[in-house]
Amino acid sequence: LERRLNHPEWSYPDIIAVDGGETHLKHAEAVLAARRINIPVVAVTKDDRHKGVKIQGNPDIAKKYEVEIFAINAEAHRFAITYHRQRRGKRFTS
Repeated sequence: LERRLNHPEWSYPDIIAVDGGETHLKHAEAVLAARRINIPVVAVTKDDRHKGVKIQGNPDIAKKYEVEIFAINAEAHRFAITYHRQRRGKRFTS
């Protein structure tokens, strides 16, 4: 999050969704507060199969954008796993 905010040429998002529980939520809020940036933050907690089960944070935002938050979180997770598998596969075969 700090790295993302170090790019003043990029506009700020309307909402920030972090992958993790209350600890990640509080840390993201602290990073934003230290920079005096007011962006709502929600956190997606997952079950043991890495499927989003709960959105923590502002309940109004969580309810209004629940479908979108879960979909974006699932896509980010899919992208990260695919990238990791590609990198791991290249390292093991060379």
